[in-house]
Amino acid sequence: MPRRSTRSRSRGRAEPVASPKTPKTPKSTKKAVPAKPEMQFKDGDEVMARWPGSSLFFKAKISFVREDDDEYDVEYENGTVYTIKAKDVYKQQSVILKKASRGRSKSRGRSPARVKVTKKVASPDQTDSAQPEEKEEKEEKEQAKVEKVEKSKVERGLKAETPTRASARIAAKAISEGFSDDETEKIKLAPNPELPDARGKKKGWSFEWVWALLFMLMGPAILVSLHTLCQSGCKIGVPALSTDYKTYLDRDSFILLFSFNLLLDVLSFVPIGAIVNGRRMNGFLTLMSLLAVVPVLVHYKVPLGIVKKKYFTLMTSSIILSTLSSIVAYIMSRWSAKSNLNPKGNTGNPLVDLFNGREMNPRFFGLDLKLQTLRFSMIALAVLNVVLVTDNIVSSGFKVSPTLILAASFQIMYALDAMFFEEYFFQSHDAMNSGLGLSLISSYSFFPFLPTLTTTYLVNNVVVLPWYYLVAIGLMNALGYVIFRSSETQRCEFAKNPNNPKLAHLETLTTAGNKKLVVSGWWGLVRHPNYLGEILISWSWVLPAVGSLGLNALVPYYLPVMTTLMLVVRTHQINQRNKRKYGAAWNSYSEKVKSNIIPLVY
Repeated sequence: MPRRSTRSRSRGRAEPVASPKTPKTPKSTKKAVPAKPEMQFKDGDEVMARWPGSSLFFKAKISFVREDDDEYDVEYENGTVYTIKAKDVYKQQSVILKKASRGRSKSRGRSPARVKVTKKVASPDQTDSAQPEEKEEKEEKEQAKVEKVEKSKVERGLKAETPTRASARIAAKAISEGFSDDETEKIKLAPNPELPDARGKKKGWSFEWVWALLFMLMGPAILVSLHTLCQSGCKIGVPALSTDYKTYLDRDSFILLFSFNLLLDVLSFVPIGAIVNGRRMNGFLTLMSLLAVVPVLVHYKVPLGIVKKKYFTLMTSSIILSTLSSIVAYIMSRWSAKSNLNPKGNTGNPLVDLFNGREMNPRFFGLDLKLQTLRFSMIALAVLNVVLVTDNIVSSGFKVSPTLILAASFQIMYALDAMFFEEYFFQSHDAMNSGLGLSLISSYSFFPFLPTLTTTYLVNNVVVLPWYYLVAIGLMNALGYVIFRSSETQRCEFAKNPNNPKLAHLETLTTAGNKKLVVSGWWGLVRHPNYLGEILISWSWVLPAVGSLGLNALVPYYLPVMTTLMLVVRTHQINQRNKRKYGAAWNSYSEKVKSNIIPLVY
């Protein structure tokens, strides 16, 4: 979320006066701790707030006060919530938004009120005896002087004095000019057509809860439909959903999934690995340890076939567990510190808050719950593939399918990479800008059961491809991985420390906010090279099964198709956000780098 501002202190505010120096006493060496600034507004106050990335002010309401950061969460009239610096929030003046009266006022006291600013006011007797025509003529002569004197008073730091019966236009001008003295243009209260619905209209009934409820139901419905279709060959059609609840509820599957989740929580306390942001980075060692257990299970003839047998109910159990986890997170957020609340999940509507998550970075007994959702997603993806492939090899008399091995290895490598570089999770959008709600939890919980659609299909169907096809698919995956990992590492390391000596070879472009944009390397080829890598990787997962899938069994294509579409949409959103955030610097970068994802294509 952009938090930039070009506004300095307001006119009329007194400069801080330095306190007289006092002789130091040898007994005390402690420095005086400056008192925290007192916040001017409280929850529910109606204010005028700057729209981030612009010089426009709009009506808004304080939804949350962040005293420690000297910031406010404000909700604009179009329902948008942003975190704004306290210096960009002012007391709402209703007269600012009023239109200037076009007709001349017939008030008898109007002309003296105007004259009062520039010269001595006439006596009441003289005012009463003045004719309306003379007052109108005097108004026209004094208007230019009034505006000039009012402006000079504000520039000297005096409070702008609004004439008692002055027109609304002059009153609005006097107040608006008193906001700031560092801008070449006056504060604009007119709408910006590029901003969404920022026209000062009254906020109507919010239907955000409808969208939240729709997505809550749509996610599980899609996942269940895909796996139902793949139980009968993965062909496109209307899924024959069972009405028997026992089809979806299985106690053993739920216990197995819950125990797996609990095991990951326990292993996160193992004192191995570096500490980053107060969290122990041992996800990679946890994953390697669990994979090493699989041969032991085979040696002791533990039935690994339970995963294949209960694969569908394991998936439905993940839906149930993610829903329960989001409800628990919603309840726990009631005791969270106000500074840790998510503005988008603190609306007061239970459905919206449950979906978006009320808490930004919840911790439970030292566990980072966001990081644990990532670990569950990646480790479960790798373990599912290893167990399914191992069981297939053992049950087939140790016959190995190169196509199955290749498809599963792509997914396992992806999970290993995510855990090896898990500290970069703190530089992701989910870690920095999303609350721990059903939206985040379900996306991570459902993910392991989407790529494994291809794995289960290849387990149930023997697919034989020529070796050169397999080599070509492997090269495609390797290229995608190199692009993704190289660009993502550059992005995360640069975000952590722009002055990192290891990144000194990269060219940068300085923005108006004194921030830097990387304009060389992979980021000099396309604007979003990490998205290009992800698209290549996701398509390489399904290509081993293409020879058998053909144009009929299209269900396994769901993940790469949706990944491509979502990244294209996200590319457009990020471009618009960066344009507002970086302004001319982003335009210069866009002129240099024309393509978004695919060079010379898009």
